[in-house]
Amino acid sequence: MDILRCIIVEDEIMARKSLERLCEKSEHIEVVQSFENAEGVKDLMNKESVDLIFLDIEMPGISGLELLDQLSYIPQVVFTTSKKEYAFDAYEYDVTDFLKKPVTQVRFFQAVEKAIQRSYQLNAVAKASALNEIYIKEDGALIRLDYNNILFFENFGDYVKVVTTDKEHIIYATMKYIDQKISHPRFLKVHRSYIVNLGKIVDIEENSMVIGKKVIPISRAFKPILMSSINQL
Repeated sequence: MDILRCIIVEDEIMARKSLERLCEKSEHIEVVQSFENAEGVKDLMNKESVDLIFLDIEMPGISGLELLDQLSYIPQVVFTTSKKEYAFDAYEYDVTDFLKKPVTQVRFFQAVEKAIQRSYQLNAVAKASALNEIYIKEDGALIRLDYNNILFFENFGDYVKVVTTDKEHIIYATMKYIDQKISHPRFLKVHRSYIVNLGKIVDIEENSMVIGKKVIPISRAFKPILMSSINQL
């Protein structure tokens, strides 16, 4: 089981220290940072990956609910509050658990177990999606591309050209990053500037291949890997 990277946002110092001590007792939790209010949380989450927030609701300045409304993405959330009337908000924000203060060790570990199980479920969904599709950022939107429709990726200076059966997309990325992100077994790097869909190859010659109407060079370093990846008679 991967470690859940968490932050604690709690204005009451005793409650915050208590949560920190409870987190230290769990082998599944790593505290990235603790906050006494919502200030600085957004900046940290833009720089660090966060899987879980232990979040107080009533705080000076920005409340826990207002903070969630301002975040660009919401990881798993466990509300910590002394008031039961926020239980409906917990339902509305689809939080992982709702802990009433003072938080006991038993309830804390129950919440951690819920977060672990939910993480397993989210990872399973993400892995299933990764086998069939990828989303690219274009003009401020996320565009879904089915792997089966992608012909190849081509290095384009500081960008990468994604060529599909009906369109070309230009994204800000490196070939190294694309190579790491593409988990589909039918995609293979054949040249420092090209990652191709093996299922779209028309033919292969000595040092090149044809996909669609594009002649793509094959690097000598990648040629053995390519030839061992195709089914030859």
